[in-house]
Amino acid sequence: MSEGTKTGRGRGIAAWVIFTIAAILLPIALTAFWAQRTLTDTERYVATVAPLSQDPTIQEAVGTLVTDQAVAKLDVENKLDAILPPALAQLGPILAGGVATLVTRGVNAFLTSPDFDQLWTLINTSIQKSTIAALSGNPTGPVTIQGNQVVLDTGDALNAVKQRLVDKGVPFAADIPIPAKADREIVLLTSPQLQTARTAYQIGQPVAQWLIYLVLGLFILALILVRNRPRMVIGIGIAALISAIVLKAVLAFGESTLTDTLSGTPLAIGQQAFYSILTTFLIDGVRALFILGLVLVAVGWFIGNTATGRKARALAGDSAGDALSDSPVAAAGSWVARHRGVLYVALIGLLGVILVFFTDTVSPSRVMMLALFGLLGAIAIEVLARSAPRTEPGATAATQVEEAAEDVADASV
Repeated sequence: MSEGTKTGRGRGIAAWVIFTIAAILLPIALTAFWAQRTLTDTERYVATVAPLSQDPTIQEAVGTLVTDQAVAKLDVENKLDAILPPALAQLGPILAGGVATLVTRGVNAFLTSPDFDQLWTLINTSIQKSTIAALSGNPTGPVTIQGNQVVLDTGDALNAVKQRLVDKGVPFAADIPIPAKADREIVLLTSPQLQTARTAYQIGQPVAQWLIYLVLGLFILALILVRNRPRMVIGIGIAALISAIVLKAVLAFGESTLTDTLSGTPLAIGQQAFYSILTTFLIDGVRALFILGLVLVAVGWFIGNTATGRKARALAGDSAGDALSDSPVAAAGSWVARHRGVLYVALIGLLGVILVFFTDTVSPSRVMMLALFGLLGAIAIEVLARSAPRTEPGATAATQVEEAAEDVADASV
């Protein structure tokens, strides 16, 4: 075995090891990228959940929580029993029901007003900041981690709702007492893994910011090292497809787990709406990743050495290449033909950089647009390469022997 063959085999093995690492990290990196962009960024998080103030299930959940607390603390029925004469005692429950109805109507009117939109934004801003602080080990605000529970103190929210109801002229709103701290806390989540989650957040938050870029760099490095680049492109496409399927399954499992966890709590009513809108960008990213995987598999086939791939390239480039063979472009075509593989790597790398660095949100439509640009770029490379002057038969045979030897070396790794 020649020294060149050993070197080629070593590069091939290194390329596939790097590819394997990148493929394993891909779903983790995409999830971390979404979490860092959506959950830990206060402005983006609030903008994401802001439309939920108009969701009927969210309004019902908040309305039930506030009304139950208000009616319980007013204790109208017992107070009426103390002041009504015995002959009118039977009117106590009726009058108490009327007060409860008034409170409910006032709360519902407030929840469907623009004032609730503003309050929803303020509350979610406070909750998001305090949740991140709790995960960071510096609990402040309404959300704290107590043992294996995530606890929400509703005091600030109840005070804000009470003040808005007073401003709206709702009867008895000013007399609603705010419960003691122990009575106004709600357990949002109970899980023995919370301390693990806190540790993982503290370790993973810095990594989440650059992990997706590392994965992209590893895939590009694997493409540079490997000789059989079309096969590597197909491999990356398959990795993207598998990652998309895994993430979709994880999302479904996460929603099911959250439903079971919140069952029986005041937040159970609005859980589905909240989870759906919170994971919107991640779901779009999963769909985009699946489409990208299909595109990469198609690109790998197109630029590969299979019979159908060669026919497709010939169909795309021969006619136009022949038309340009006698033009000044033919000189550039010779250079393109010699560096065709490098140009394909550069094209894929450029599209990846645009997708990650210059796209605010990853969506199927953006991936399709980049795929179209990539297809046009691939066709341009083939046309220019085929516009190069034809080599002598002897040189062509030598080139074919060299390419065959490279294919054999790649097949061995």
